[in-house]
Amino acid sequence: MWGGGFMMGANGGGGYGPRKFEEQYHCYSVAYADKAHLEKGDKILLPPSAFDTLARLQVDYPMLFKLNLIGADGEERRTHCGVLEFTAEEGCVYIPFWMMQNLLIEEGSLITVTNVSLPKATFVKLQPQSVDFLEISNPRAVLEHALRNFSCVTVNDVIQIPYNNKNYHFALKEVKPNPAACIIETDCNVDFDAPVGYEEPTRSAPSSNHPSNSPSPVPTQASNLLNPGAAEEEEDSKPPGITIVDGKIIRPDEAAFASTNSEMLAERTGQTGVQRNAAVPEEAPTVGYWAVNAGDGARLDGKAAADLKDTKGNVVDVRALRAEAAARRAEQLEKSAANLRKMEGKTVAGEAAAPMVDAQAAAPAVVSKRKTRVGGKYSRLKQSGMAFQGSANSFK
Repeated sequence: MWGGGFMMGANGGGGYGPRKFEEQYHCYSVAYADKAHLEKGDKILLPPSAFDTLARLQVDYPMLFKLNLIGADGEERRTHCGVLEFTAEEGCVYIPFWMMQNLLIEEGSLITVTNVSLPKATFVKLQPQSVDFLEISNPRAVLEHALRNFSCVTVNDVIQIPYNNKNYHFALKEVKPNPAACIIETDCNVDFDAPVGYEEPTRSAPSSNHPSNSPSPVPTQASNLLNPGAAEEEEDSKPPGITIVDGKIIRPDEAAFASTNSEMLAERTGQTGVQRNAAVPEEAPTVGYWAVNAGDGARLDGKAAADLKDTKGNVVDVRALRAEAAARRAEQLEKSAANLRKMEGKTVAGEAAAPMVDAQAAAPAVVSKRKTRVGGKYSRLKQSGMAFQGSANSFK
């Protein structure tokens, strides 16, 4: 729809000035046009006649529109959107169903569509309508990806964002610089308000005499999302749970044994044990390990090896420790042999199977009977100065 009065130019000429586009259509949801995927954004479908009218006007791009109507209570309800195609039937407009819910209208209701020019958004504040949104691992990334399907935002609207086969709703609590703004190709700051139904967990101080094993409330993702600076302050107040200490997964029942013995860690390189500043500090082996597995400690310079001492400085009896280790190994071998003797079985015919015999122990030692026929420099076979013996060595 266009037209206007006669305008005088600077050179005395005149013409018809551009007017805004404003038409009334019967509103239906995008499901009527078999385009249910448009529920992910705020794009609408207009009839081809709307494109013909807009082509004659000096409109701003991208094309943005205001949808408004006067409700039964006499109040004006409005929202803003973009356009995807001009393929709707004449006299009809197809919009997402969540926009119809914001306008409180039914299928076939009459609404007014007006083209508008909106400023770029600089700040948007959202409020999730359910605490289920906190279950998403990275809500900011999900929201940033979903808002790519939107053209503009309006204060007091409730937008719908589908994710992981579930619809999440967000109320637009604040939009700057105007109550309605464009979010296409703009650098916009996004903030979150507390979700509807969210309650901040209360912390109770544990008793000094009998510390409770029940975990205290953990700061949830919502508190970290709403107040990013509080995450560092509450880091030390986390309850005991499955944690990672020195590269190992520690469960609550193993927390008492999670700390590494500081006596077994070296202060610097070259001392006994693992460095204290190592990436994954491990407890150094005990003195018994070195007594059994380190050998006699021969030195390259030929000097006598120093006595092996424990952490308290006492000399360790290496022979006694090795004897104990040998006795333990013999006992383990005897137990394993006894377990093998207990193993009984039956053949397919039902007869008792022969006891298992160690093949290596039963096999006799193989003695080589082959003798070399090559005479070396110091071999007994070499009795003369000739390399070979025979008639060829004599000259006749």
